[in-house]
Amino acid sequence: MTSNLLKLAKRHRRTAAQAAMVLLRLGNAGAKFALTIYMARYLGLADVGAYGLIVGLVTGLPVILSFGIHDWTSRLVVGLDRSAAIPIATTRLATTFAIELAVQALLWAGAMWFGPPIGATTAMLIAAILLLEHLSLDAFSLQIGRGQAVAANILFFIRSGLWPLIAILWGLIDPGARSLDTVLLCWVGGLSLSWIAIAILAVTRGWWRFAGFDRDYLRRAFVGGVPFWIADIGVVGNLYLDRFLVSYFLGMEAVGIYTFFWSYTNVVHTLAVNGIMLPQMPALVSAARTGDTALIGKERRRIALETARWGIGLALAAGLVMPALLPLMGRPILAASLPVFALIMLGTLARMTSEGLGFVLISQHRDQAIATTAIGAVIASAALNSALIPLLGLYGAAAAYVMVGLGLTLARRRIAAKAD
Repeated sequence: MTSNLLKLAKRHRRTAAQAAMVLLRLGNAGAKFALTIYMARYLGLADVGAYGLIVGLVTGLPVILSFGIHDWTSRLVVGLDRSAAIPIATTRLATTFAIELAVQALLWAGAMWFGPPIGATTAMLIAAILLLEHLSLDAFSLQIGRGQAVAANILFFIRSGLWPLIAILWGLIDPGARSLDTVLLCWVGGLSLSWIAIAILAVTRGWWRFAGFDRDYLRRAFVGGVPFWIADIGVVGNLYLDRFLVSYFLGMEAVGIYTFFWSYTNVVHTLAVNGIMLPQMPALVSAARTGDTALIGKERRRIALETARWGIGLALAAGLVMPALLPLMGRPILAASLPVFALIMLGTLARMTSEGLGFVLISQHRDQAIATTAIGAVIASAALNSALIPLLGLYGAAAAYVMVGLGLTLARRRIAAKAD
């Protein structure tokens, strides 16, 4: 009787934690999409397009400069004692800070001479966002590895879900604040607030007592992280290369349309992957370490079922809401592009499935396979988008997104099956 009650309580705790993470991610993704709606309505689709390109840069550069270390480290810290995990964390963050400062100095010097003109305020805001987002990405992956998924998602909401609401409210109250720089300023504010929260936790929980610099870890991480690095570059390229190609072939307004629909479907992806799938990775890694094929299979089936249930349900709900939302935007071109939205949603579901299989490959230590499939996907994305966008416009970009997602899913499923 007692055993059954404990099992029931454990199941309910896991369900409650999942629900909390879904709500946090829903708040975050909903706020980001609300920001996209606000910008499309009051700033224009061209500014939405510019914002989309900045998001691509802010997402892509930290991945390139991480050298795959954050994924490798997230797996390493699973189950470690705090006295061993915290020096690894401080080493990781210090390394990121140094790399960001050096690389950004070179990039901004190059942008001054060869890039398009950027205002000084805009440049400073983007630089701050690049640095703080990179550090936040490291902190998030470390917390996930330590099994602190709920805390990680609370901090994620502070740095990603809170500031869009402030930017929207500010712009609605003060028409003079309806600018891209104001949006970026609020973004910096949200990131700063999250790091103030982390600093408070570090002091009150005594984390600072274990701070140190682990050179041995860093040497191993740079070697072990290479396959993850290649894979991460492939993932980011697959996600954001298309909008840069849309900008090249079709112009900034087309990027705004594509970013608008992509942001909406990304709500579904964010909730299902980061709210449900990613927090399960430590359990999957722990099961794989036991070598118990029955336990491994049970964990995979459970994660797949939970992700499918949430993902499909959210996709259907999102699909029902979009046609009612578009007339309120005052942008007829969005309503005319509704089939593009349907294709992007289908591609998002395929992307979710491929990322779930990526977590399976991580638990199997098939790091090289993750890298190979990710790079193959970005090459396919570049080729398909370059061929289809000039012929079919945004429909071509959306179709390429679907085809790449399905291809990546099939490739990873085959590799995972062979590894068992």
